[in-house]
Amino acid sequence: MMQQLKLIQIFVFACVVVIFLNQLIGNAHAVTPSQVLVLYNADWKADDPLTDPGQDSKEIADHYIFMHTDPKTGEKPYVLGLSCANAPKHLKGSSLNEHHLSERSHDNASGVVLRKNGKILKFAKDDMRDSRLLEFTLPRKKGEKWLFDSLKIQLKKNLKNAVLLVDNGKSRHGNRVQVRTDGPWNLRTNARSFLTGSFSAHASCKDASGKLHKWEAKFTDFQDVEFSETGPDRKRDDRMYLLYIEDQVKKFLEAPENIRADGTLLKDHILFMVVCYGLPRTVVAPYGIARGITDHINNYGSIISLEQRLQLMYYDLEAIMGSKPQPQRFRGKSPFTAFYFRTPQAKPLFGKKANPFMHPLVYQKKDSALDKIQAPVSFSSEERKRFKKRQLFFVMRVDAPTPMAARGLIDRAVYASRYGGLAMGEMDGMVNEKTVDRVGHLEWTSAGQWLWEKGIYHLYYGGAGRDLLAFLRFSPMEGFFNREPVYLPGGIAGTVTSHNGWNKREMIRDIAMGVTVTAGVAKVYNGAPHIHNKSWWDDEIFYPFFLKGCTVGEVLLMNQAHLGWITTFIGDPLYSWPLSGSKDTTTPEFEQNRDVHIITKKGADNAQEVWLKVKLHSFSASPEAAQLKATSSSGKVALCESFEGIPYVFLGNKKEVVNQKWQLEVKDPYGNKYMTYIDLH
Repeated sequence: MMQQLKLIQIFVFACVVVIFLNQLIGNAHAVTPSQVLVLYNADWKADDPLTDPGQDSKEIADHYIFMHTDPKTGEKPYVLGLSCANAPKHLKGSSLNEHHLSERSHDNASGVVLRKNGKILKFAKDDMRDSRLLEFTLPRKKGEKWLFDSLKIQLKKNLKNAVLLVDNGKSRHGNRVQVRTDGPWNLRTNARSFLTGSFSAHASCKDASGKLHKWEAKFTDFQDVEFSETGPDRKRDDRMYLLYIEDQVKKFLEAPENIRADGTLLKDHILFMVVCYGLPRTVVAPYGIARGITDHINNYGSIISLEQRLQLMYYDLEAIMGSKPQPQRFRGKSPFTAFYFRTPQAKPLFGKKANPFMHPLVYQKKDSALDKIQAPVSFSSEERKRFKKRQLFFVMRVDAPTPMAARGLIDRAVYASRYGGLAMGEMDGMVNEKTVDRVGHLEWTSAGQWLWEKGIYHLYYGGAGRDLLAFLRFSPMEGFFNREPVYLPGGIAGTVTSHNGWNKREMIRDIAMGVTVTAGVAKVYNGAPHIHNKSWWDDEIFYPFFLKGCTVGEVLLMNQAHLGWITTFIGDPLYSWPLSGSKDTTTPEFEQNRDVHIITKKGADNAQEVWLKVKLHSFSASPEAAQLKATSSSGKVALCESFEGIPYVFLGNKKEVVNQKWQLEVKDPYGNKYMTYIDLH
């Protein structure tokens, strides 16, 4: 009996040790506020009527710093305002106030130039075929039938240099020219073994009706092409980005006056960057090289997210990817296969070789329980030193369609980092039901079931391949103000589809529902690459490490399979789930005369819209986030259904809402509430 008791004691002790070690994984290398650089647009002029006086981009940056300043030590993020003001006059014209930072040069999409007689040709061609790879396939899409014995293919350099490869459907050069009547291709050869330099290939063949068809394609010698950082015009296609953004950030990170007390440069200390509302959402990729992941050339583009460009500021692309032009196969309408010359950088950085902090099991089958998945390389300043040629930051946007919505991302993240817990969204006597309306098809996702077993019940899974698990999705409940699903502070959601971006799709819907973290496409097509399903995150890697205390920035980086890509990650990278819950018991109070603001602004058809906002007493050490319900003496109800640090709501047109008494109620995720009355004149 005593021996059994001793074994039980040993087992319990071992469990405690395991729990402690799991917690340690999340906190041992925790990213601190001083390891964050906040960027804003110093040239921004707009000031939304609902925000405080002054330009909004800086206001969002200031609020982020305020909510992440340690009240005891004073530690806080660094901040930098970016501006075009000091740009040389001859380069002015682009603006940081654009959604996309436009460039002046656009001739280096392939990263390859053609050099003849020692000179780079002035024209840019993205369709230079490699003469070592001549492949020809008779068209088959329309069910055409061909008289193969009429096939003729020859090479022509000029009138004096012509080589007949195929005549009457047969090779004229034995095995040097491979000819097949069926299969995926009809002819293959190294055409450069017959002619060097640039030349053209000509093919002709009769169809079953006897009609003669002709085709032609130009080919280029690999000895005549080379990698280019500029294109034929010798001007960087990403020059404006370097001037307006990267050069300024690097100057700040490397400035002697910003060196840390221990002698560390900021570039080696900073791990996260936060891009604030008002800065461009997209810029041109390094050197202006178009990238993509398919064999459709129209799926390639040189536009990527600003955050992912910043992430690679100190990354040695040439050392990791190489630069020597290589043939890359594309689909095309011509019977001559399109093996176009491209630099390796036309493919985005992908996988663990590119991102040493990526978890090796991202998007892979997990053989062990989610609790037992081994941790990847931790993202810390010390660990990053091991990968000098692959120095990475993780960069997120605190951005939304409006500055108030952007501010809400900060408030919810700080609130959830302090008070996130199982009791959020619960009221006495309420039972969480596993219905389709509330949780969707949760049984179809192992991550969702794993979280449910841990007592996290505010979950939803749509069931489609595009759906990621919706974490802390909060269905309407008696006692709370939302009539439709919203997200509790700390909510996370994503929809994996190529059209999901800033164009009023799922990402914008989730932001409107009060999500704290989401992701989408920084630009949908129109010069940007076509995104694909490994561009978001893997729920089965994300949540196990998130619940161990890792910050969102760390967890997203360990899920990031692509670098230098078009994905935009929205939210606060410092947001982390507390390892030991601290229930919020404070009342979300506000002072009627100081904290309640009535704003009148022009709406549709020049109508005078009346808005109300309530500033809660929210600080880094004691954050607040609440819903708001405003009820007029005539019975009109206006709701702010999402949880905000400054709940705000549209009351109605001026004629409808003035000269009435309004009851104001706020309620936080734990049911703490406060109520008062105001007279609206």
